[in-house]
This record gives sequence, C-alpha cells and structure tokens, in this order.
Amino acid sequence: MKIILSDLVGLTLDNDDANTSQIQKVLNACIEDYADDFVQDMSHISQAANYSGNIKVDEIVHLKDNLYRCDYSYDWAIAWTCSGVQEGGRVKEKVRFTLEPSGELQFKFLKLDA
Repeated sequence: MKIILSDLVGLTLDNDDANTSQIQKVLNACIEDYADDFVQDMSHISQAANYSGNIKVDEIVHLKDNLYRCDYSYDWAIAWTCSGVQEGGRVKEKVRFTLEPSGELQFKFLKLDA
C-alpha cells in the first residue's frame, strides 16, 4: 500500500527521534482513513471478530536508511447476539514501510494465502 503525506515532504531520512515522532504524529492524524488496509485478518481470535475502531500508531522505529517499522494497535469485538454477550480486546500489529523524501510511504503488509 502506498500513500503520500505532504506533511512528511522533505523530512530527512535519519535515525532522529524528532523524525520518528513527526512520522507518528502525521500517521496518527490519518490512520483511520486507511483502517481497511491496516486491520489484518482476525481469524486467529475468532471468525466472528470484527474491527471496532480506535486504531492508533503506538511507535515508529527507524530500522535503517529509509526503512521504518510502524507498531500500531486497534480494538476488536465479538457480539454473541444469541446470548447477549460481548467480548473485546486490542490487537497489536507491526508493519515495515519505506519513506521517500517526496513524503511517499510504501507499506509492506504481510499477506498470508489461505
């Protein structure tokens, strides 16, 4: 998945806490718009588990050069309508991405074939 964030144009690509904080802030401001891409398969929880919101970038880690890791989390829920019981929790995920000086982020989600 590729997105361009104008607030990151010209950001120097180095291991600077200010940079990773800036990337985290900018991503947090728009990540809900991309929730369909960031929310992964939850069948390891249950076939009935659904995304219930509150997606958030927890941390950005500089790995090397222009390669970063985004640690993020979101809420899930299962509504057992026949019993009136609701279960829920929080999923923590990680995805690597590259950042170009143009503000382009290329996320490399792991997709498993069934």
